[in-house]
Amino acid sequence: MIGGQIGSEPVALPDAVEAGVPDSEVDCEVWYVRAAAVPEELVVLLNERDLLRRGRLRGVDDRRRFVAAWALTRLVLADRWGGDPSGFVFDRTCRYCGGDHGKPKVVDPVEPDVDISVSHTGELAVLAVTSRGAVGVDVEDASVRESVGPHLESSLSEFELRDFRARGGGYADFVVRWTRKEAVLKAVGKGLAVHPAHVEVTGSGAPPRVLALPAVLGSPDSYSLIDAPLPAPYRAAVAVVGRAATLLVHDGADLIGTVADRGDHAPSA
Repeated sequence: MIGGQIGSEPVALPDAVEAGVPDSEVDCEVWYVRAAAVPEELVVLLNERDLLRRGRLRGVDDRRRFVAAWALTRLVLADRWGGDPSGFVFDRTCRYCGGDHGKPKVVDPVEPDVDISVSHTGELAVLAVTSRGAVGVDVEDASVRESVGPHLESSLSEFELRDFRARGGGYADFVVRWTRKEAVLKAVGKGLAVHPAHVEVTGSGAPPRVLALPAVLGSPDSYSLIDAPLPAPYRAAVAVVGRAATLLVHDGADLIGTVADRGDHAPSA
């Protein structure tokens, strides 16, 4: 988790915010929810494998964020594609090494065209979902007062480092670059298996764009990179393999609240 002091004021967002690239072919939705808005009883939506993963987390806050992220994911999938929220099964097998830490994939009910990415930090859980390509999302709490110095040379390419210093870059620029890099790596399921310095992206003040990639990740032009507007102090970026026409950002609190109020979230028999 990387953070920096952005210093921006909290903003009020409408239920859906358009922030995309015109004349393109891929639509993507981003949903976010504060962990405090997710009742603990929604843990019943998680399956046995989810609960095992939750149990491995040591911190109470980590477990709360995990429940928030995966309850939101299940409810959004059920809302968009139908089915019992607790019935969705995710395969987390890493396609590169076979470990149980890969990018989550919806395998049951079978939705071959649906791709998801989940990220959480601080009090916020975020889901990106699309039915037209691979997607990755990364969110960071920009209010974390952490020195950016130790992360520069280990995270930025030589070009990015020169650009960062020429701009007199501070926390804001670094956090923007970091979320954009992570979104790209998560879209292809690489995570930090590829060194982040090998993924070059634009910084704050410039339109989000992939500048250079290792050959194994394909052409920079094959990625659409978008900053997702979230309530401050959070910053997020979304990468889609393809061209994203419109990014819709939703506050998931109403969806969570509706289900919790109905009390119908128990798994089906």
